[in-house]
Amino acid sequence: MPLNVSFIPYIHLVFIFVSIFLYISSMEKVFVSGGSGFISLHLISKLIQEGYQVRTSLRSLDRKQEVIDAVEKEVSTKGMLEFCELDLLKDKGWDQAVAGCDYVQHIASPIPTTNSDDYDIVVKPAVNGIKRCLNAALKNNIKRFVMTSSVASVGGSNHKNEYDDTDWTDLTMDVGPYQTSKTKAEQFLWDFMKEHEGKTEMEAVAINPSMVFGSSLSDDIGASNLVVKRLIDGSLPFTLNICINIVHIKDVADMHFEAMINNKAPGKRFIASNNHMFFPEIAKVLNDNGFKAPKRKLPTFLARILGKFDKQISFFLKDIDTLRIYHAKNAKDILGWKFRSSESAIIDAATQIKKLL
Repeated sequence: MPLNVSFIPYIHLVFIFVSIFLYISSMEKVFVSGGSGFISLHLISKLIQEGYQVRTSLRSLDRKQEVIDAVEKEVSTKGMLEFCELDLLKDKGWDQAVAGCDYVQHIASPIPTTNSDDYDIVVKPAVNGIKRCLNAALKNNIKRFVMTSSVASVGGSNHKNEYDDTDWTDLTMDVGPYQTSKTKAEQFLWDFMKEHEGKTEMEAVAINPSMVFGSSLSDDIGASNLVVKRLIDGSLPFTLNICINIVHIKDVADMHFEAMINNKAPGKRFIASNNHMFFPEIAKVLNDNGFKAPKRKLPTFLARILGKFDKQISFFLKDIDTLRIYHAKNAKDILGWKFRSSESAIIDAATQIKKLL
């Protein structure tokens, strides 16, 4: 019986659809917690661009469209992004959220914009969140678990001037809630992996960013960019002699991805930090690039007085007149990392903030 040639176009279409289905089915999937965050949005974009499907969690699915709109600025999310609703303090949904995924990127953690003294607001969600995420990852045979930690777990006790990937915040010292939360959460990760050594093939990596500057994919500029915002919006009419270490948001997202796929990464911590700068130096970068930033430096004794009334300034008071340097040794030696300039991170952040003012 001769083949009816009129069916050939339909057979061709079926072949195309089957091929697309098989291609999508073969894609690896990554679970990203806290999908609406500054780092998460850039990471989700990076993962999709690299051909990975993403499932991300939100505390409320009301923000779903916000995330889609943000990521769509860089890459199409069609067929590549799905959502679930999770709470760091509730067990419900974690196993299902991670099910069917190959990797986990645990980004979600409370980041106070002020000097919160409430342990339950900052520390409890951070520790309980990673506990729930790790247990779900273990149950679902995840290949590799990447955690967003912070330099707050490296030198948060401010006990010396220079730090590297081997250093830890000393919690026996006077340490704030945010530094405590990051330290305890990362300690839980490594204790968990040691406890399950030989019982699972899951690997773990921690990324420890310093102050993350750069443009956000959404209008929520992120907590760290508030430093730049205050220097150009007039709310901080002077600079403070405070040293911060800076990393570009793109480096942070890219390093999370590299930590997920690089065979040399498992079992290690990676400080993500380009260099250190004092506030007057940051202000000079802004002034030199057409932004209006303060040129006067407030004396230390006045800064300490002001910190009693300005919670954001009080957050940095322990760092005033203190040189603190984070050396990204593992990132450079193991991953061969070359960081973007801190100046570009500052300018990228300021450019977006100026448009939003």
